[in-house]
Amino acid sequence: MKLECGIARDLLPLYVEGLCSEESRAALEQHLQECEGCRACCQRMAAENAEVAPSPPAGEASARFRRGMRRVRRRWALSLVAVLVAVPLIVMTVAQVRGDGLCFTNLVPIVKSYHFLSLLQDEEYEDAYDLLDTGEIWENLTVYDSDRLDELESYQAVTIDGEVWMLTPELVENYFAGDSAALEGEEALAFWETVYQNSQMGGTLFMIPAAAYETLEEQGRLNALAEDEEVWAGDVSYSDSILVEDSQGSAYYVGYADSLIAVLGELDGDTYLLYDYDCVPELIWETLKENLKDEQAAFEAQAEPYLDMGYDAWRTASREQFASVMEQWTEENGSITRFRFSNAYAGDGWWQLEFDLWFTGDEVSGGGITLFSDGGLTFGGGSVRAQGNKTDLFLDAFSAALYLDVCSEALYYGTRETEEAGD
Repeated sequence: MKLECGIARDLLPLYVEGLCSEESRAALEQHLQECEGCRACCQRMAAENAEVAPSPPAGEASARFRRGMRRVRRRWALSLVAVLVAVPLIVMTVAQVRGDGLCFTNLVPIVKSYHFLSLLQDEEYEDAYDLLDTGEIWENLTVYDSDRLDELESYQAVTIDGEVWMLTPELVENYFAGDSAALEGEEALAFWETVYQNSQMGGTLFMIPAAAYETLEEQGRLNALAEDEEVWAGDVSYSDSILVEDSQGSAYYVGYADSLIAVLGELDGDTYLLYDYDCVPELIWETLKENLKDEQAAFEAQAEPYLDMGYDAWRTASREQFASVMEQWTEENGSITRFRFSNAYAGDGWWQLEFDLWFTGDEVSGGGITLFSDGGLTFGGGSVRAQGNKTDLFLDAFSAALYLDVCSEALYYGTRETEEAGD
């Protein structure tokens, strides 16, 4: 094939790089032998590109071409690896900032959770128990959480229209200046109006004397919800406000009221919901405080056998009992066949980890298990798609197995007798 000079010079850059085809190379070399101008042009290009000779043999050009293609493939491979590494890092960085999903600080808890669930799947229940934070379970059994009682005892007394109310220190600081701890008339109405409006923004959590509430309503100072509108909390609906009475006949309007109060129409201090209120009458405050003290005394009585038993003896007995209960449940209901990481949510120094579960005979997951981790693992319940399915039954059995009473009389006295004999 005979080439024109224009075509030959178009092919020269490919030729000196060793990238043109065999046919083009042969035709070009024939032209270069006959054309002094093109030959000089080729030599100049070759001088600028020291890696390629002006007129390389066919074998060398082919080798250079293959080396060039290998370099191209390596660069593509490195680029692909970079992308494969960068994308997960970007995704994990976003998850880290948002505080949910797979990210850098929950990798270890997730791996530990996978190991824990793998042991449950393999029915290695004692080994799975060892991965749980049994110290926290022990603390739940032996140490009373006095936060609610401490918070209630921090309330301060104020007088509003002649009635003593107990308010949180924050509420007193916000609404009572200096040494003033009493409100009457319009000042009292303005206070209850503010409490109501602030509660509406925060979820309709309020308790207001009936007379003050009705006066504010008559004056159009309450932006109440529509009569058919409801505020939702979990699976229970709450109406905007309910008229209730305490044990001495004093009437109050309560927002976000417990359904039990709605039915009974009276306040006797037995509902835990009232512990969340920023202001309550002194009578109810006293009742709540006494209830908590009774609860603390009952808890400490139940904790005494565990404390006598000691942590090590309790843990050994609890571990064996947990494995026994879970083995029996598995025999009756089937085992975990697979599990899958669902999501993670960041807390204050801890992670909430959620996994979907499948059991023998399940075609789809019936729900999942929730684990918490601040270093160790803690069982936190789970979610179910239907009551009574295997996931639901498993979660109930698992929770019961962890907190079964290992301080039965026989075990308790048997342990104490053994210790006394050892002494």
